[in-house]
Amino acid sequence: MGNSEKRALISVYYKDGIENIGKALHENGWEIISTGGTALFLEENSIPVTRVSDITGFPEILGGRVKTLHPKIFGPILARKSEEHLKELEQFSLSKIDLVIVNFYPFEEFLKKDSNLETMIEKIDIGGPTMVRAAAKNYMDTIVIVKESDYNLVEEKVIPGTISSSVRKELSSKAFSYTSYYDSLVANYLNDGAGFENDFLNIAGKKFFSLRYGENPHQRGAIFITDSDSPIKNLHQLQGKQLSYNNVLDLSVVYDMINQFQEEKDHFCVVVKHQNPCGAALHSSQSKAFENALSGDPVSAFGGIIGFNHKVDKSSAEKMSKIFLEVIIAPEFSLESIDILKKKKNLRLIELKPGYLEKNHIKSIQGGFIIQEKDNLNKSQSDFDLKTTHELTENEKQDVSFGWKIIKYIKSNAILIVKDQKILGVGAGQMSRIDSVNIAINKSGSSVKGSILLSDAFFPFSDSIETASDAGISVVVEPGGSVRDDEVIKAADTFGISLLFTGVRHFFH
Repeated sequence: MGNSEKRALISVYYKDGIENIGKALHENGWEIISTGGTALFLEENSIPVTRVSDITGFPEILGGRVKTLHPKIFGPILARKSEEHLKELEQFSLSKIDLVIVNFYPFEEFLKKDSNLETMIEKIDIGGPTMVRAAAKNYMDTIVIVKESDYNLVEEKVIPGTISSSVRKELSSKAFSYTSYYDSLVANYLNDGAGFENDFLNIAGKKFFSLRYGENPHQRGAIFITDSDSPIKNLHQLQGKQLSYNNVLDLSVVYDMINQFQEEKDHFCVVVKHQNPCGAALHSSQSKAFENALSGDPVSAFGGIIGFNHKVDKSSAEKMSKIFLEVIIAPEFSLESIDILKKKKNLRLIELKPGYLEKNHIKSIQGGFIIQEKDNLNKSQSDFDLKTTHELTENEKQDVSFGWKIIKYIKSNAILIVKDQKILGVGAGQMSRIDSVNIAINKSGSSVKGSILLSDAFFPFSDSIETASDAGISVVVEPGGSVRDDEVIKAADTFGISLLFTGVRHFFH
């Protein structure tokens, strides 16, 4: 292996900046060990390299599947700088490897290309993760670097020999996190989703950016991406303050709701506050859709987040500029709208394309998490079962379909009242369903007469039907399934209310 005092093994797929590291190491007397494309790259940059095959006495085999998997590589990586280990290395004519710089085959990038199974299998890196894990285990005697952002440490601390045990440990942690993330990508690809039947499930997350703070200013927060296709990766913030934790939670609800209406030619607008839609509307005019959405609860809309399914136009921007909003989300903003809204410097403008459908829903619990399939089931008014003799008008049918797309984004117990394809009132998150009914009716005001009331779960008693009748509501939509369904149906018939059973419950906690 030569007589150099220090040795570095470099094997990287992503080569940005690696020539500078190679030159610095070489100029300071380090021997560089490498293989394959990395060795060629370094040699092309006039940096001498010792090939792995020269050390092992064994060529790359199986089309490159086996290059570094050899005791003459892993012994020097795993050896401690103890008298016993160094003497054993000397016995086999080996010398310590002090630094390992490795990153892996681009499995994640090929996921984005919808590659076939055979291609994806060949993109699973074996030697790279194995070397990284070995070096990370032996971090007190072998420095491991996997992130380009840590390359500066080579010249600042590794070459001068001033790297501390705490930095070594931090680099080891990054290395194990990197291998864990990579292995999780592979496992989740092979189980094609959550793998509910598996005994083990890893959530692979890559940090996207830090947040201003968490739910409250004394809490830290960050966004991690778990899916290479995540639309958040393409989030484009045109202006405004850094996003907060609460902004992101509201933003995710807005995005899901925009997805429900992405195919609509008409303009959909939704206002979200504390992860509940407090206003939403569908209209041929975008500015009118905004006005109608705002009318659902103008007080709660103060400081809320607004989303649109189409490009924001000048007229809508002019109206939005007159109220205080935290975030506006849309697939695109017209130049005129940006010019108007840029006067509100703290207002965040976010371009985010609809179309992504989340497969799973994860929540943390004490020392763990629970996971379920995302509630992506959609049914339309034509699928519902009319339980009374009162037929619906065409406008009522439109309102039922509109409201049922929205109800599953309101926290349970959820009651939604709509009319003319806009929200009149919302009752959210109450322990009693009748309380949610009363709140939604009170929010609706005098417009409630002739409106549609939707419930995310069945009515256990007829009291909600009686309350709806007193308010002048003409249609009630609920899943059905209560032991008192007959009592509820009878009450609806008595009060002249059209009652629809959806057969689907949309709890959202």
